Amino acid sequence: MKNFRTLALCVPLALLLGACASSDTKPKPPPPQKVFQNPGKAVVTVAPNAGSGASVVLESTQELRVELANSSWSVANNYDWVVAEVDTAKLSPLGSRFERSARDVNPLESDGITTWRIKPLAPGQTTLSFGLRRPYSTGAALQTVTFDVTIR
Repeated sequence: MKNFRTLALCVPLALLLGACASSDTKPKPPPPQKVFQNPGKAVVTVAPNAGSGASVVLESTQELRVELANSSWSVANNYDWVVAEVDTAKLSPLGSRFERSARDVNPLESDGITTWRIKPLAPGQTTLSFGLRRPYSTGAALQTVTFDVTIR
């Protein structure tokens, strides 16, 4: 009799869980694409957590600053962000600067951010990609980040 009571309690629970699991499972829509723009200002900044696939809208007089996160592992192993793909007719990289996070006292254990400054040259649309690699490496990048850039 004891087993029957346990079974009587478990069957409705299993049916309830099965109903929840078999609900109308529609595919989730892709997350909305991030768009970075700053109309009327001198600089458009892309945050370190923007992720690949974000869009950037620039006016011809604006500077683009792309901030890319460096983990403590990548810093300790001499990896840094480099420009992997750029249309030099539309965008001109002006250089980069790496800043360590202030919270760590041991420079070998601290992370940081590499900030790239980029100047628009001509209106249009282009792709801008960065790769995380050692400066002297010719192999594939450890990580890549790509942005769609529109210059007005």
